[in-house]
Amino acid sequence: MNSHAKRLVQLINQLNLNTRSFAITCGFSQPTTIYSVIKNDSKLTTSTLNKICDRFPQVNKDWLLSGLGEMFVNSKANEDELTVTAKQVNNKINISTDKILNTIVPKMLRHDLITKADNVLDELSGFLNEFKLMKTDLYKIKKDISKIHDNLTNIEFIETVKVIKKQNKKNNGGIDLN
Repeated sequence: MNSHAKRLVQLINQLNLNTRSFAITCGFSQPTTIYSVIKNDSKLTTSTLNKICDRFPQVNKDWLLSGLGEMFVNSKANEDELTVTAKQVNNKINISTDKILNTIVPKMLRHDLITKADNVLDELSGFLNEFKLMKTDLYKIKKDISKIHDNLTNIEFIETVKVIKKQNKKNNGGIDLN
């Protein structure tokens, strides 16, 4: 598996999310972008990377791109500083808010309901595929029935001509005028 895709799967698992809920949380209208990276073993685009890191600022962008460093930005160094400026206080408040939004809230999501919804969507997708196959089969059957109808019409015509010839021969005293 491509290292981008592998790290993306690791990140999703670490965040206790499934692929669909991760994609939607990142702001994708459909999870196909994330599924595509994982399934096709492709690299993350800049746009996708930015969406992920904007939604989860604790994610180490360098790690996601190259595998270097830790998965999450190390905020421990900031906590150990003794001198706190207004800017640092503001950053700490933002980090705390982000921590709440990015760690506690996702865990509060009903993963069981999301999983059930994913299963229902997969099942519906299966039904749709079966329906498409049945539709294709019905078109083939319709075409075959049309051919059979044409053949029957030709046979009826030939038999009708034979009957008419026979009747003409009978009416002409047994002489075939054709």
